[in-house]
Amino acid sequence: MTKLFHHLKHSKIDSLSDGIFSIALTLLGLDLIGAVKHISESEDFNAGLLDEWPLLFAFFMGFFVLFGVWYEYHANSQHITGTNSLVVWQHCFILLFAILIPFGAALLGENLNTPNMSWAVFYFGVIMFGDKPISLLFVLAQRRASRDNAEILSPAAPFSSEAWLRTASIYFLLTTAYGILATSAALINPWIALGLYLLYLVSKVNPVGLLNGSAGMLTKAAKVDGEWSKLRDGK
Repeated sequence: MTKLFHHLKHSKIDSLSDGIFSIALTLLGLDLIGAVKHISESEDFNAGLLDEWPLLFAFFMGFFVLFGVWYEYHANSQHITGTNSLVVWQHCFILLFAILIPFGAALLGENLNTPNMSWAVFYFGVIMFGDKPISLLFVLAQRRASRDNAEILSPAAPFSSEAWLRTASIYFLLTTAYGILATSAALINPWIALGLYLLYLVSKVNPVGLLNGSAGMLTKAAKVDGEWSKLRDGK
């Protein structure tokens, strides 16, 4: 039976996501603008600026988290041209947590070195890693409902939909476990949790290199050896 309606092209989601990431990055700077009056009215300008270090730290933390999410998002989806309903809603939740990052950064900036610091760091971590377990659930659901998966990847993609979904499920499982560990650490020592957050950010500096470098390990774990080797060899 001929389909009268088709799923969205992935380029539609890309356009929406770039707009949302741009807005979220802009929102991060609003708290900094609000601090200018306090800094300018300080008797010692430099001391007033240093007094705002929690706000500055939270801004840079939020900025690099958000930029890292955007970079990883496009690195992961470069071979994806189509969608199905599960893919669309998975991206919905990725964008939901992306737009919450300015809120998490504001909580962090207002509560560093206060009695509420542990909770501020905890909730920042929940927002930072929140899309990972949800993405894991959607990837697992896509593997079970594989009827439309052939439409997701570009015909020129150097691996199959099944290989991609198996590898993605391993990746999201590992990042979910790391996120649970890091956010839980905030309730014991928030500075350790922040260190784990920063370590995660450093690991995401080059998501393309990370994808290519870890492909062998992930495919062995997912039992789809050979699929990613085509990508690494450029075939």
